[in-house]
Amino acid sequence: MYPQESTYKVYAQDVWRQDNWDALSAGRPYDFNRSFFKQFQELMKAMPRMGLHNINSENSEYCNYTGDVKNSYLIFGSVYSEDCYYGSPYYSKNCVDTLVLRECEWCYECVDCRKLYNCFYCQDCTNSDFLLYSFDLQGCSECIGCAGLRRKKYCIFNKQYTKEEYMKQKKTLDLCNPEHHLRLNAELEKLKKEVPHRAMLATNSENVSGSHVFHSKNTFESFFADRCEDCSYCAQVVDLKDCHDNNYTEENELCYEYLGMYGTRRTFFSLFCRQTDETYYSDFIINCSNIFGCSNLKNKKYCILNKQYTRKEYEELLPRIIEQMKSNGEWGEFFPISISPFPYNDSVAQEYFPLTEAQVRKYGWKWKKNDEKEFQPQTIQVPQNINEVPESICYEILSCKVTGRNYRIIPQELAFYKKMNLPIPQKHPDQRHRERIEKRNPRRLWKRKCDKCKKEILTSNPPDSLFKVYCEECYLKTL
Repeated sequence: MYPQESTYKVYAQDVWRQDNWDALSAGRPYDFNRSFFKQFQELMKAMPRMGLHNINSENSEYCNYTGDVKNSYLIFGSVYSEDCYYGSPYYSKNCVDTLVLRECEWCYECVDCRKLYNCFYCQDCTNSDFLLYSFDLQGCSECIGCAGLRRKKYCIFNKQYTKEEYMKQKKTLDLCNPEHHLRLNAELEKLKKEVPHRAMLATNSENVSGSHVFHSKNTFESFFADRCEDCSYCAQVVDLKDCHDNNYTEENELCYEYLGMYGTRRTFFSLFCRQTDETYYSDFIINCSNIFGCSNLKNKKYCILNKQYTRKEYEELLPRIIEQMKSNGEWGEFFPISISPFPYNDSVAQEYFPLTEAQVRKYGWKWKKNDEKEFQPQTIQVPQNINEVPESICYEILSCKVTGRNYRIIPQELAFYKKMNLPIPQKHPDQRHRERIEKRNPRRLWKRKCDKCKKEILTSNPPDSLFKVYCEECYLKTL
């Protein structure tokens, strides 16, 4: 996770667990003559850090910010998943190349889908099975190239077929044939422009705004939020209450400007904390309370910059620090990018707020340059037919047809492609991930008019979108 040139101490997870370092031994008294953020950055560099956050997992290499995953590879932010490779599956099995997939099995190249079985190249589909190249389908089965359907079966490009006609057409498809792939994609994109799109994708929710909001109430300008109440400005969160500006986290209450892990209360301007309370400006804190500016602490109270204080000392010192931070303009916002250990283009920020190298350099932030060792010539001519691909491909170097960056195929992945009759990917996993991100609307909202009744709506569909966007009332009338 950390770049080679990082000055942070980075440990493998098993070494990090076995090491007998004492976090309090790195503590230091607060210096009122210096910036808090500078002092905190020095503390972070003094502490050993896990190279990857992969908790309670088994046989799952190169997985980051994951928990309870098994037999998986290069997945991110995932929990309770098994035999998954590349992407962000949740509570899923046997899924490859995904972006926020929940409770799915045997799926490939699916984006923002739920409860699917045996579906390929789908987006915003739920409670369905055996779908190919589909968008916004619910309760459907055996559909190809369809968009905006509900409780349908045996449809191709939204046209109804008999079971016999459908199966005959389906047998002519060869997903390993790039011409078939391009044709199906093109037809689906054409159909997506013909069917109406919902102004806001929300289900079983009340008084909400944003997109992909489920089972929530009083939750505003939030994206991919499940079971949240009285929240705002959150993204990819589950089970939050009275939280604002939270991201990639679950089961929190009364948290503000918080990122990562779960099960926190009254945690502010912090990241990767678990079971914490009254925690401020801290990083990787577990089962602690009344903590300020600390890193890598467990089971502690009344600490500042990893130095132990009595309750009385802590309560006297904390207001003075906050007052000084206010005078320095440091109080009230998340950690500045300047102290991040990661280059901008090697972080999630680049996915949602892309910048050029020149723009990043102008701000004085870090930028990761290409490593020439990752751009070697491909060593194998990959057969188009997956059944002709040799097992030895797992020992060959592949080169992305878009970026030229090298990647590999692992044996489990090859077995999946052969079982599902899917082609070997011709692009690097990072490029495939970027293309899935590009399928989504931006994480921002615009005011525009419903294309049916002209009522003003708030939507993540940009004003220059090529799609027809309907308010909820007009959209429901089309179903």
